[in-house]
Amino acid sequence: MTDFPFSPLSSDYEQGKAYLQKMQYLALDPSLVDLRLPMTWEGQICRAIAHRISEINQELETHLARCQECFYPEQRLNIQIFATPFARHLNIDGFCNLKTQPITILIDVGRIVYQDWLCAVAHEYAHAQVGVAGHHDTFLEILTHLCLGLGLTPPPPNGLREAQLRKWPPCQPTADPLAFWLG
Repeated sequence: MTDFPFSPLSSDYEQGKAYLQKMQYLALDPSLVDLRLPMTWEGQICRAIAHRISEINQELETHLARCQECFYPEQRLNIQIFATPFARHLNIDGFCNLKTQPITILIDVGRIVYQDWLCAVAHEYAHAQVGVAGHHDTFLEILTHLCLGLGLTPPPPNGLREAQLRKWPPCQPTADPLAFWLG
């Protein structure tokens, strides 16, 4: 992952805003990262991002490296990972954009408890390994492999319906996703 460069001349607000704009560019659709918040909240979020995002992204990068280690070197993909808040109306905690180079995984770490960040990364990493969207048999096989390699609870041996597989491994949601990003 390329570290997001912050200019020492820009304000914390400008740095956070620039980061969010980069995340919009990396998203499947920029509206996924469109917060549409009152200006005071947006300013608070941007300043919090400027102060904390490098540390948060490093944690996600560590989880991504653990996922990569579950595969032989020649099977490992070129993937970058970032934390970003998603639009409040969405009911997702992460997604994988297969159209970027490198492949991009975005995780809204404010939506899930810290202990489950690895679960969210593993789910999105499985999408990257499969190379196509959806929660089908190939996705189930890759996700099971990852869960076993990472010490996470694998999907039941008799499989799951697609709707259940969308939320595997289970991630405990936070009470207020925006609270994390407000600092």
